[in-house]
Amino acid sequence: MKTDGILLLEDGTYFEGRIFGFRTESYGEVVFTTSMTGYEESITDPSYRGQILVFTYPLIGNYDFTEEQFQSGEIQVRGIVVSENTSARDTSRQRLQETLSEYHIPGIEINDTRSIVRKVRNRGTMKGLLIPDIPGKNEMDSKLSFMSKQRNTWEENLVAEVSTASRYGPVGNGPVVAVLDFGLKRNLVRDLSRLFSVQVLPYSSSLDDIMELEPEGVVLSSGPGDPAHEDIRAKVLPVVRKVSSEVPILGVCLGHQIVSLAYGAKTFKLKFGHRGINHPVRLGERVYITSQNHGFSVETDSLLDTELVPNQFSLNDGTVEGLEGKDGTILTTQYHPEGGPGPQDTVFVYEYFKKLVNGGRR
Repeated sequence: MKTDGILLLEDGTYFEGRIFGFRTESYGEVVFTTSMTGYEESITDPSYRGQILVFTYPLIGNYDFTEEQFQSGEIQVRGIVVSENTSARDTSRQRLQETLSEYHIPGIEINDTRSIVRKVRNRGTMKGLLIPDIPGKNEMDSKLSFMSKQRNTWEENLVAEVSTASRYGPVGNGPVVAVLDFGLKRNLVRDLSRLFSVQVLPYSSSLDDIMELEPEGVVLSSGPGDPAHEDIRAKVLPVVRKVSSEVPILGVCLGHQIVSLAYGAKTFKLKFGHRGINHPVRLGERVYITSQNHGFSVETDSLLDTELVPNQFSLNDGTVEGLEGKDGTILTTQYHPEGGPGPQDTVFVYEYFKKLVNGGRR
């Protein structure tokens, strides 16, 4: 394979490959996903905002897609890395390349993506630079110096970039549920609308904005970045705590972490995160296969003196995957019950939440 670009990591390691999509330099946090399908949903998932996504599955682009499968209104990743871009081999299936070009996002084919994944697993997520060129030594040093001066993307307020600018809805019928948009996926709204009348609001909405809708429940969506970002702490945590005293709450992924912080728990950054569609989670005596995409987790010990009880756990590393409130009005999941991509074995979470909304306990 003739190479015309590289993925450069902050430790100086680089991998040569062939550029596709839009030819531009792109900086981001290098992460990987183990998903074998759903690449079109992954690259449009707002939780990947600010990241260069490495696919461990070797063939990407070998089926076409439409914008109906998008999980947001645009491509959210800053770049993708694949072992083989199969769409480039078939002139009838150019959708991946065309879409990347349309949104000015670069991709790169690197035969040995396994080496990148091993590097990330051993060292943890790193800053990366996707470069549409093969730099000489001096230029390479300059690129490394540039990266060293950049903030980690998860330190940015990525939620502000992906949240809706204004309220919209209702979608669906049933009890009114307000969804705070931290970077939600379209599948979440679709799932909720089967049971509820859904109103979506900006992440920084005030208590008055939320309660004006007279909701019977509030959902905190998934999203990118650090849940303990100063903007989230200042604008969101006080509101969440007040809302939780008024109506039942469901927190999903980032929403799960924000609920934890609002009640006095702590979060921490995982070494390389959970990203994929085959993560086993234990709930009671049952194990469910879940879709996950997050780089932070809730500290188990920090929950001891809170009103939250951990009730779901990852079988891979034992981290907290779900919480319930001691008063029976809070339910959270670290995984994505809406899938997209991935299994939807845990859609029962919405039925649990409906019981809370109707005044019952799970």
